Amino acid sequence: MDNALLECLRTYILENIIPDFGDIQSKKFAQYFDEIVEWNNKFNLISFKNFNDLIYRHFCDSLYGAKLIKSLTKKTGLKIADIGTGSGMPGIPVKIALGDTDLTLIESINKKCKFLENVKDKLNIDIKILNARAEEIGRKKQYRQKYDFVLSRAVSKLSPNLEFAVPLLKTGGYFIVYKTKNSAFDENEGLPSVKNALRHLGVKLEKFMEYKLPEQELIYCLLAFKKYKETPDMFPRKTGIPQKRPL
Repeated sequence: MDNALLECLRTYILENIIPDFGDIQSKKFAQYFDEIVEWNNKFNLISFKNFNDLIYRHFCDSLYGAKLIKSLTKKTGLKIADIGTGSGMPGIPVKIALGDTDLTLIESINKKCKFLENVKDKLNIDIKILNARAEEIGRKKQYRQKYDFVLSRAVSKLSPNLEFAVPLLKTGGYFIVYKTKNSAFDENEGLPSVKNALRHLGVKLEKFMEYKLPEQELIYCLLAFKKYKETPDMFPRKTGIPQKRPL
């Protein structure tokens, strides 16, 4: 990443997202940027139109999750999981921003996990990478109901996304999902469609944050769902069922 682009990124972050974003964090983002650009030439890792699109629509969008987390808790040493992380977003930007977190990245595609392992080494960051589907991880005792926050920026309907994420959360933890404002309120895929899922899974919408990103026409938002009771043993259901038969 050249210095001019890095300065644009840092200025936007300081003014809009994280007021104490420092030099070490900027260096990590520059390294992360370079790895994404290099690996994207090998296979379809992530979609972006140009470098500005990568830093604003992906990096800065991811970082709004860190801003929301800081507004929800003052605790440090948080256990965070990112489901369907792909190229590592939003998890890696959130880890860079918050520092003292225990981050687990969950990704089912092997090639993308190899990229994540490379980023872990190049950036020298302490993260766990699980090459598995989120619904499989959610049924395993060592991960179930262990996390303070679960993040998802993967494109999917809200109901199955909730079913994958909520079993991983501790009671009192939060699921943060990234959406456009239009999709968040879509009758078939957004908030109006998940009343039944919220009741079954024991979560409620706690906070809504909307924001604009440079050079983007859409309005983006974050939905934070708070878990208020233990997840029934039947969730998540077997692979494929949450999508075929949403709650």
